[in-house]
Amino acid sequence: MPRKKRPPAGGVSREAWGTVHPVLDLHGLTGDEARRRAGEWLRARQAKNVRTVVVVTGRGLHSGGIPVVRNEIEHLLAELKGTLVSRWSAENLGGSFRVELRRPARTHAPRPPAPVPPLLRDAEPALRLRAEEALADLGIASTPALLEAEIRRLLDEG
Repeated sequence: MPRKKRPPAGGVSREAWGTVHPVLDLHGLTGDEARRRAGEWLRARQAKNVRTVVVVTGRGLHSGGIPVVRNEIEHLLAELKGTLVSRWSAENLGGSFRVELRRPARTHAPRPPAPVPPLLRDAEPALRLRAEEALADLGIASTPALLEAEIRRLLDEG
């Protein structure tokens, strides 16, 4: 019978260890370390378009007082809700959180400006103004293609 793999110690991500979702194990870290590591890790998972992750904090049964790591992560998730986190819930009898991440914001590359047609670029300012006014009189918003067509019409007319 194959032996089951053990998770790495020390808060190392164990994404391939026995789960469908990526897992971050924060056992053994201080509250500040756990908060920083979890924030960075959640952002990195969101950037990779991961939707669901598990953050293991432990239940705090071996803590000297209150469960510090669990409380820190709970506060972090509450702060990130709506921006990075869409929702989260306690799992595994309170020893971990299942976190649903929001989709990363789309970054649109700016479109290069449309090339200006030569006729429009080289037209006399008075002719261009007449074309713009003619389109405005008709209630048509001018675009480079419409202006070019109106300038052609005015040149053919005159």
